[in-house]
Amino acid sequence: MPLRDRWPQVLRYPLQPAALATVVALALAHLLVYLPVVGLFLDLLVWAALFKYAFEVLRLSANGSDSAPEIALTVSDSIGIYAVLLLILVEVVLYLAGMWYGAIAQLALGLVLMFAMPAMMMILALEEGIGRALNPLAWLMIAARIGNTYYLLVGFFFAALLVQSVVATFVNSVVPFLIAAPLVYCVVNYLMLANFHLIGSVIHEHSDELGYTGHLQLSDEVPYTDPSRTILDAARGRAATGDTQGAAALLRDELREHPDMLPLHDEYRHWLNQNGDKAELVKHGKDYISTLLSRDQDRRAIEVARECQIADSAFALDKAEDITRLAQAAADAGQTQVAMGLLGGFHKRFRNHPDIGRNYLLAAKLWAERMNKQMQARAMLNQIKVTMPNDPIIAEVNAYLAFLDKVATTPATAAAATATNTPPQQ
Repeated sequence: MPLRDRWPQVLRYPLQPAALATVVALALAHLLVYLPVVGLFLDLLVWAALFKYAFEVLRLSANGSDSAPEIALTVSDSIGIYAVLLLILVEVVLYLAGMWYGAIAQLALGLVLMFAMPAMMMILALEEGIGRALNPLAWLMIAARIGNTYYLLVGFFFAALLVQSVVATFVNSVVPFLIAAPLVYCVVNYLMLANFHLIGSVIHEHSDELGYTGHLQLSDEVPYTDPSRTILDAARGRAATGDTQGAAALLRDELREHPDMLPLHDEYRHWLNQNGDKAELVKHGKDYISTLLSRDQDRRAIEVARECQIADSAFALDKAEDITRLAQAAADAGQTQVAMGLLGGFHKRFRNHPDIGRNYLLAAKLWAERMNKQMQARAMLNQIKVTMPNDPIIAEVNAYLAFLDKVATTPATAAAATATNTPPQQ
């Protein structure tokens, strides 16, 4: 059902038994803060546990589910720690802004961070990395892709902060503190789960714009009739005994015999991630992407490329045709960073390749349209004209340069028209 009709369901979401039990249990656990010496540390662990469960809610909701998870199965411990660190960083930055620049600067910064918070949570949930979550450009790109719906997320976040502040003030004024604290944290936890469910629902509704294909571990299970199921069960049996290295080794051996079984590739990557084997994850990704492209599974290939780029910033594919196809697919799916990462250094690795002009025109468009780097885009377009004057792409290059010229002069023309009270010339 459309998001505008789902508000009652969003607000009822934390009332499901699994979610409500988590809300109450973690609210009571906050009383640990009053223990001497270790209280503050234990309270931070409680926050990390809440964030870990909330991100599981977000992922499950992004995959299209309205059911609350029993436990956090797909979210690593690190994502809860990242979220707590982000919370502490926000508090410190706001405090310093108020101390150094006054209340007005603190309020302005708080509004900016409030705008950014839904995007930060999306990035943390989908990428499990704090670096890009702190990138203002990433916030703006997500907001642009989602459109007006993003402001609904910001509004809900603001409303949740307002409600919990009012409740805290009222409850603390009428009941003893040791009773008030768990009650207030119940409200905080409840609103957080509703908020994360809402964010996940928005990701699901705008999956095409965000290039999100669903979290692999939450996708439908491989049927028992699938030939790969016996191998998957054997690998999971090894992992269940704690031998995750053995699970990966078994799948690696089976892939040599059955390279066409895509579920084995996905399972193999899962255990490589669990083992922290980034080198093998990147090595496997190169071959797997070619296999996926041959099966016309471009969206999954984009996800694999993104995983490899996170594991190794120097990740590069070995086939020029794969780079050209996947970079265009990533750009079309809104995965700008993936596309730019694939295109980097193409002319050095594939000298005189006929796709050089085409790929760098795409890079120039991404720079200009999604990264606000018109100067770099122009430089790249002019470089294409100088180095490849006879390339068939030159006509498109000239057309795009003319488009950039028109865009650049439009604001000045409008401003001049306003100053003279005359309409701009078309």
